[in-house]
Amino acid sequence: MATLTGQSELEKAMRLRPGAAPDVLIEDLAEQLSILGEVEPPVDLRLLASLQSIDDVRETVSSHSGCLINEGGRLRIELCAMDSPERQSFTIGHEICHTLLPGFMMKQNFRCTPLRATPRRDGTLNIEWLADVGASELLLPRRFVGPTFASHPYGWDTIEQVKSDYGASLEATARRAVRLTPQPAFFVRLEFATSRQNAAPALRVKSAACSSALDVFIPPNKSIPRDHPIFRASEGEYVDELADMRSLRLPGKFLVSARPYPYNNDEGDTVMRVLVLGIKAPTARSVRL
Repeated sequence: MATLTGQSELEKAMRLRPGAAPDVLIEDLAEQLSILGEVEPPVDLRLLASLQSIDDVRETVSSHSGCLINEGGRLRIELCAMDSPERQSFTIGHEICHTLLPGFMMKQNFRCTPLRATPRRDGTLNIEWLADVGASELLLPRRFVGPTFASHPYGWDTIEQVKSDYGASLEATARRAVRLTPQPAFFVRLEFATSRQNAAPALRVKSAACSSALDVFIPPNKSIPRDHPIFRASEGEYVDELADMRSLRLPGKFLVSARPYPYNNDEGDTVMRVLVLGIKAPTARSVRL
């Protein structure tokens, strides 16, 4: 574990493997911790927390999803009591991974909902994104979910089954599937929102993730045209078809699977959320995640 004057586990790994990307290294470190804990699905994240000297995991009333606190050398994780069990599980994994990252004992680390799940373009370490990458490995270990994704059909049926088996959220599971696929693939979360240029609500990107084989930046708040096939998901339709995705700055046509997943926000209002998976492939039957 890192100290105020020592190097973090990630920094040590970067020194030993100078050519490796930081997200690859944090994923490997999280896998090592998972193997050390001898966990199996659904993963006991509190056990893994204890292996990192985190003495306590408790719920609090907070505006943050989670916080890692160091009080006199004793570590504890605080979770938002209003969050779902699936979100709390991911938050525990996120805070555990802060113990592997630079600077975790120098300040309190808070987790909020990220706008995007990609590294910074300037090459500096994005600590919160790296903590999310590590959390995905802890919650959805690749040695277990990798074979499942590889052997099951592409789409939301597979995502929903893995979500149920691992106690993860739909979005965390979809992001994991996209990260682990060797094919050009993407995930986006869409909601209706306005922009500075347009006061009329449009279906816009709230967050996005791409596979390493795609490596495209999908801009937050980018809108989907009303005549685009995946817009129909916002009207309650299940959409599974080949679609041109250049409206999201993606290269050409993808096999897309879009689903309406409405939710209630903190004010109790129902919000239409559309989740979309896309992959470069000719037919659904021939594709595995």
